[in-house]
Order: sequence, then C-alpha cells, then structure tokens
Amino acid sequence: MLARFAIAVFATLSVVATTSRDDVAMLQQPRKDMEPRGLQMTQADSLENMALGPLMLKVKEECLSSTQQCLPALIEARHRVWPYVQAELGKEIKPYEPSSFTADFASAWLKDEVCHGKTFFLLHVWKAVGWGAIRNLQQLVGGNVKRHNRRGWRGDLHPYDCQNVSHPSTFTFVRNPLTRFISGYAQLEQLREQHYHQDAIDHRKNFPPNPVLNFLTGKPGSVERAMQFLDRFFVDGVLHDGHVRPQSEYFVKPYGNKCLLAVDFVGKMENVVGDWKRFLDSQQCHVTTQFNLTAGRHNSSSDTKHALAEVAGIVGAASFVELQAGAQQSMERALHLQGTYLRALCWLYLVDYVMFRYDLPRGCNHPDMLHIAQLSNISVSDS
Repeated sequence: MLARFAIAVFATLSVVATTSRDDVAMLQQPRKDMEPRGLQMTQADSLENMALGPLMLKVKEECLSSTQQCLPALIEARHRVWPYVQAELGKEIKPYEPSSFTADFASAWLKDEVCHGKTFFLLHVWKAVGWGAIRNLQQLVGGNVKRHNRRGWRGDLHPYDCQNVSHPSTFTFVRNPLTRFISGYAQLEQLREQHYHQDAIDHRKNFPPNPVLNFLTGKPGSVERAMQFLDRFFVDGVLHDGHVRPQSEYFVKPYGNKCLLAVDFVGKMENVVGDWKRFLDSQQCHVTTQFNLTAGRHNSSSDTKHALAEVAGIVGAASFVELQAGAQQSMERALHLQGTYLRALCWLYLVDYVMFRYDLPRGCNHPDMLHIAQLSNISVSDS
C-alpha cells in the first residue's frame, strides 16, 4: 500500500513540474485495468486515482493544442473517472467513450484596414454563444462568412480553405459546463416540440430532434422527465448529442483531417464582450465596436411559440419561452433533489472544468475531486 501511495504522489509531482512525451505514450496503453470494478470506492482506489489530477492536466495541454494525443487522453480520463460516476449513481454502467467528430465552424478573411488581411476560423461549440459569435464575425467582415461541416450549409471544407491562407487564426468560446448542460437539455426539448409544428419544420429542417427524447415517458417540463434524460445521458451522452457533449471533445481535430489547425484563443461566454475585445486586440485589429449580445439568438415567430406550448401540453404555458424555461427549471430541480446526479455530472465533465478553469458547483466536493481542483487552480463555487 505504501509503495502504491509513493508511486501516485511521485506521478503527481512529476507532471505538475514538467510534461514529457512518455506520459503521452502511457495514455495509449491498453486499459484492461480500467474496466468497472464495483460500486464501492476503496482506499486503494483513492490512492491510485491521485494520478488522475496529472492526467487531467495532460488532457488540458494536449486538447488545447489540438494534438493527435487529445482523444487518447480524453478516453483515458473517462475511464479513470468512471468508477466515481458508478459509485455516485449506485449502479454499474459501461463507460461510453469520447469520440472524434468534425465540428461546424465559420471562416472569414478580414481586410487589411480591419485586421491586416488575416483569416479567422471560428470553432462553433454548441450552446456557448456560437451563433452570436458567427453573427458578430459577419458584422466584422461586413458581409457573409463561409460556414463549413454542417448539413444544409454550402461550402464543405476543402484543404485549400485552411492551407495557404493569409495569417490564419482560430478562436472559440466555451461555457460553464453545468449551465451549458442544463441549457442544452432545454434546447433539445425545444427542438423536439418544434419538429411537430410546420412553421418550425420549415425553419429548422436542418436540426432534427434527438430521437431518444421521444422515448422519455415523463411529461415535458417535469422533474421526472429530466431524471429520465439524466439516466440516459450516463449511458451514451444521449447519442453523443452536441448540445450536451463535453466541450473538450470539440478540440479533437476540430476541423477534421483536412485542416489541422489548433485553436489559438478560447474565450468564455460569461465574459464574451471582454474576451471578444481581447481576441481582436491580440490580433491587432482596428475595431472599436463591442460584441453585439443580441445577434445570433434563436428566435421563433409569436404564432409558433404559442402553438408549440399547446403541443407540449405544459399547464399554464403561455408561450414557447415558458416551455423551454420549464425544461430548464425541471433539470435544475432534478440536480438539486438528487445530489448524486450532480456529482456524477461533475465527474463526467471534470475535464471541461479543468481545461477551461471553471469553478466546481457547490456539492461537488469529493476529496479526490477537490485534490484535482487544487492542482488545476480551480475551487468550489459558493452558488
């Protein structure tokens, strides 16, 4: 036992002090020892997982640089946290692994007088001011931008889109993992209801509803339904849906095999005005206008909103806005009533908390989690 403890402590100190390529090779080793071993976390488990903190820091380094080791590191981290997830939920579940996918993004060339003829690539992380950033980028260039890798968008990505371009620079925005998950769930419910209204079908035909939601038996807007969604989320991420997919996975070769560009700047939705300015300043752009917070919001007509509320059958829902708000509030209540769900979410999203330096929610205070937070210079929120 003492020998294992010494090894774990040594691993912690070594990664915090320096990073070596040997660590990356270690992440690619077979993970037979990482299969679920039961629901009770033992003292040996806790000592062994002291090395989880350095692994999280390794994931942060690899994924923020969009290296080839990002995905193997994410997979290893998922298997390392899974015993904690199982212990919180009180049942054995096979861990679903992070996966590679080609994210949608926008690209634009900026005039010399605006930003020295640079080419910007904006990685669209869903539910993190993505559409707003695209609209602000359009206003910045004074016209349309190219949109790539999304069904229904013209202009699929080609190698020349990111090769031999003028001074490429990539950026994106992320969001607090918990609030993004809650908002993502609410929008999934919104998309499901929109699908049954003709105006919405015409307007959102490129965004079909997640089929899993059709099999949830709880009433829309109820805590029961939110808990059913949570149960399914820990099985497959509700079919790896981008609205609730961990944001760290967007950094796995974000532009696909045709365009190997790392993300240069990561701003936060919570400080989007200041971070937008900070990014443009870093590019020495000649821009004085602030980020437009109203641009890019998802809107529906007044008639559609009321029709959708009727379809959902939520008592007292006077508008579609209340329908979506009801789903959001039900998820908040579900997480409050069942602290195990909240702590399990914190373990699953721990990479995002570390990678983007967000404080953990109150209630996510497992000693091993706090150890990782300390290594990563994050804390537990008061709210």
